[in-house]
Amino acid sequence: MNIFARVAVAATLLVLLTPAITAVAEEKEDAKTGTHGTFIDEKLKVGRQERLYRLMVPKLLDLKKPAALVVAFHGMGIDSSKVMPYYTKLDNLAAEKKFILVYPEAVGRSWGIDPKKVTADLAFFDALVAEISNRYEVDSNRIYVLGMSNGGYFAHLVGKERSTKVAAVCSHSGPLGLQTILGINAERKFPVMIVHGDKDFLFNVKIARDNRDKYQREKHEVKYVEVPGLNHFWAVDAKINGQIWEFFEKHPLK
Repeated sequence: MNIFARVAVAATLLVLLTPAITAVAEEKEDAKTGTHGTFIDEKLKVGRQERLYRLMVPKLLDLKKPAALVVAFHGMGIDSSKVMPYYTKLDNLAAEKKFILVYPEAVGRSWGIDPKKVTADLAFFDALVAEISNRYEVDSNRIYVLGMSNGGYFAHLVGKERSTKVAAVCSHSGPLGLQTILGINAERKFPVMIVHGDKDFLFNVKIARDNRDKYQREKHEVKYVEVPGLNHFWAVDAKINGQIWEFFEKHPLK
C-alpha cells in the first residue's frame, strides 16, 4: 500500500477512533476563551482561497516580548484544527512555556496530497506566519512546525521547503512523502524530531526508522523517539509534549 492509499485509510479509521474527541470539539466550537488562553478562529485569504485556522494565545504571554510560534498540522479525515487541541493537549504546553500556537485547517481534510495542493498549502503556511507576525511579536528565529499523521508528513515537507524560515520540525506518526523520499535536499540541514509508536497499525515503525536513517545520512540532526506499545495515536501518556518543546528550545534558527 503506497503512502497516499495509507492516508486514505487513515481518514476512515479516524472516523471510527475519535468520536469522543469530535464530540468535545463540537461542544466547544464557539468558545473564544479557555483555561489556558484565548482561542481565535480566523479566516485568511490566500490567493483566491479563504483558509481557516485556530490561534491560541496564552493568558500570561508578554505581548511586548518576541515569542516563539508553533504551527501544528492536524491529521487527515475527521481530524481538524478544532479537534487537534483536545487529543494533543498542546494548549497546556503553550500556556506553560508561553509560546503562540496556531492550528491551520486543511482544505479537504488533508495536507499536500498532490503537487497543486502542496503549492497551495505552502502558500497558506507562508501567509499564516506573516499574518501572525504582523499581529504579534514573533521571534523569527523560533518558528517551529509539527504535525500528526498526514500533518506529520506535511511538517517534513514544510521543513524541506522552508528550511531557512523554520527552526526545527517534529513529525508524530507521519512518514516522509514522495516529495522527500528520494532526497530531502533542503537548503539548510534543519533539526528534526521523529515520534512513532512501535505498534502503529497504519505506518509501520520500520518506516519511521528508515526516515530517521535517511535524515542522518543527509547530515540532519535527528531526535528519534519510539514509544513502546503506542498505536497510531498522539503519545500523551508518554509526556511527549515536554520532549518536543525541549527539542525546539535547543534549536533556534540562529
